[in-house]
This record gives sequence, structure tokens and C-alpha cells, in this order.
Amino acid sequence: MLAGCGSNIYSAIVTTSSAKYRAYGDSITAGATLADPATQAYPALVAQDENLTLANNAISGDQACDVPTRQIFANADSPSLVAPPKYSLLIGTNDVDRKGTGDYEAIYILCHQAAIAWLALPVEYKVLANSTGVTTTGSGAIDTTNHWNAWTTGALGSSISFTITTSSIGPIYAWPRIDDTNPGTYTYSLDGVVLGTGNTQTTPRIATGNGTTNSLGLLRLPAVAIGKHVVTFTQTSAGSNGMSIVGIGAPRKVETSTLPTVLVGTIPFQLHGPHGDACSLSDAPCLKYIQDIQADVDLFSGDGLDVRLFDTRQYMFGTSSEMNDPLHPNAKGQIELSHAVEAVF
Repeated sequence: MLAGCGSNIYSAIVTTSSAKYRAYGDSITAGATLADPATQAYPALVAQDENLTLANNAISGDQACDVPTRQIFANADSPSLVAPPKYSLLIGTNDVDRKGTGDYEAIYILCHQAAIAWLALPVEYKVLANSTGVTTTGSGAIDTTNHWNAWTTGALGSSISFTITTSSIGPIYAWPRIDDTNPGTYTYSLDGVVLGTGNTQTTPRIATGNGTTNSLGLLRLPAVAIGKHVVTFTQTSAGSNGMSIVGIGAPRKVETSTLPTVLVGTIPFQLHGPHGDACSLSDAPCLKYIQDIQADVDLFSGDGLDVRLFDTRQYMFGTSSEMNDPLHPNAKGQIELSHAVEAVF
């Protein structure tokens, strides 16, 4: 436990399912290079200041597509309207440093959006592949590895259909899995009308620096009418290389105070100089990813979800007095990052 003066207990480190505040990210969030990450990393400081229990699930070196696979689903995180948690998601430094701008940004955005939508939409507003309200045809099975609980088809023409009732005009989300090793293809339809096609394999590939080759994607069907709908996914590729769907969901018009809160961070400043990192000489690559992050926050907040931007760059400036190395804030820098989170908490 993290204790303040006297006997007042401000926060406790607990399991994900019981934590009121859950942090996701990379080594910056994990507190790499700090003397005591459990007390000095910004999630611990936020939890202490806000008197919340904490699960810091960040992993050093992770990229956006690592987050669903290695952090969210690995910890079976499925938020509920019952005591909805608060989240922070600060990811992208390793994406921009390893992959740069350009084609890979689409993969970053895909996984970034999938993570935000999953965390921001409570389970009560989802229809999951292992729940009632689902029908299947042809061969397939539930894949329970890594807590995915995804229906995975196994033959041409196999399908899964989800029935969902929307209470307002707005989007329906779907979470298909994406996989570098699976060339499967599929169609997706709404109420019997085919809307598009999907590929399980992305171009470019996921291939993160930490070895992740499969993750969670997002399909967003915009402006769906009020009422009962059926969303169907049908395998169009031959053989057992099919598609794998975790579930679908739809926002509802409710007070955002009743929903999980997802605070999404901008990529922090790096220490400027000839360090070999993508944004150490020019900030342009990081600024491009920050535009992507802002667009994702605007998208989901516009859908009525409680998704907010915390701007690390208004508080931590990447100076030598704030950094332990070119990428990692020191204790002072972590305090400043905590202020950025708390400014929108």
C-alpha cells in the first residue's frame, strides 16, 4: 500500500478487476528508470492524490497493438456500469520510434481505437461472442486463450450473427481480432445487407518490437437507426483460416458520469539531441501521432463515451531536469505527468 502522513491510506495496488483506476501504456507508465516505480510512476501518484486503488498494467516496450493482447485481455479487463473504473492510456512512443510515420499509422490507429472503445463501453452495452443473443452457422469454436472468448470460424461460409438493440441513432462497434499469420477474409452485414469486407491479416503487419503478431481491431458502423439489428460476419476465405470476433456493442445516450472514463494521453516530449529516437531531433513524427490520438478522442467522445485527452506536453517538457534518459521522465517528470492526468480527471 501507498501511505501518506500518519495512518491515512491513499491508495492500494490491487488486481485489475477490483481496481478503481487502471493504467495502460509502455515504460513511461510502468515507471522505467525510476528508483521506486510502485510509488514514483505517475499512475501511483494519481491514485494517491485521488484516493483510488490502482492496477498499473503497463509493460515496457509495448506498442498500441500490444495493449489489447498483453495488457487488457491478459488481465481479463471488461468494465461494467457497476462501479465503472477510470482508465489512463498513454501509448505511442514505441510506435513512432520503431515504425515511424506513414503506412504503420493505420495499424497504430486500429489498435488504439480498439483499446479505447473496449475500455470506454461497459459490458452491459456489448453482445459478446460467448453470450446469449448470438447464433452461428458452419464450423467454428470459442477461442478462450488469453481471455479473448472470441468466436473463430473454421470454413468457407461459416458465420456468426449478433443481435443488438440500439436506443439512439449512432454507431455499432465490432471487435474482430487481427493476426499477422492468418490470411482469412470475411464480409460483415447489417440486417442482411453486406456493408463491406474485412481481412484478418493487416498491411503492414502488426509485428511489434515485443513480439506481438495478433491483436484486437475495430469496425465502426456509423449512424445506425434506433431499434433491433443483426450484425453478421461470414468467412469468405477457404480452409480453416477464418475470422475471429470478440463481440459487438453500441453506445447509449446516458450521463457520461455513469460510464467508464478513459483518459488518453499525448506522446510526451523526448529529450532533444542526437539520441537516435524518432522525435529527439525533430518533433514532427510525434506531432503526427498526436494528431491521430486527438482524432481518436474526438471520435469516441462524439459518440457519447467518456473519453478525454490529457495533454502531457502542457506539463512535462522533456528537459534535462525532467528526464532520466532520452525517453524516460525522472521523478520530477512523473509528477508533471500526474498533473496532466489529474487536470482532466
